[in-house]
Amino acid sequence: MKDKQFEIELLDIHWLEDTPEEIDLCAHGQVKVRIGNEIIVDRREKENHWTLSAMSIHLLRTIDNNHNPENLVGEHLIPCCGHHIDHLENSTEVHIQGCFTGINYWVQHIDQNIKLTTESKAEIVIPKREYVIEVINFVDKVEEFYKTSKPKQMPDDNYDRTGYELMWKEWIRRRTQIDTK
Repeated sequence: MKDKQFEIELLDIHWLEDTPEEIDLCAHGQVKVRIGNEIIVDRREKENHWTLSAMSIHLLRTIDNNHNPENLVGEHLIPCCGHHIDHLENSTEVHIQGCFTGINYWVQHIDQNIKLTTESKAEIVIPKREYVIEVINFVDKVEEFYKTSKPKQMPDDNYDRTGYELMWKEWIRRRTQIDTK
């Protein structure tokens, strides 16, 4: 639909090629994101893939939170990597540590609207509902990929296992809250 001002399109989703599916905890793939007339990411920006599970968590956070240089919901909304899931004791959020490579756009809540600003300073304002629908459509596709894949082999390390479990608790909590709004 070309009349939409904001679009996230899942182009490809997969597990790492040289890693057994049961062990790879992060979904990887290609996306196309368009804000207004600017395509901020598609296959041309990166030859292999982005970390779509980290992208999903970060996008879910933007449903209720601004994302800007002073208040990041994650290092990048579209992160290259997600090497490690960090967490603090008694925290309900995780920090997915990447390789400091990725693509950002800024998200600002203004009443019942969302202002999106690209790294090149292009801006659009759309109804929050339109933004939420685009985000959950993407997030739900990534979640469905997990559900239709082989069960994950949990990490032996307690810290890593807890981090992965907390990531999914945060994901489900945020996704469920959207359904009830």
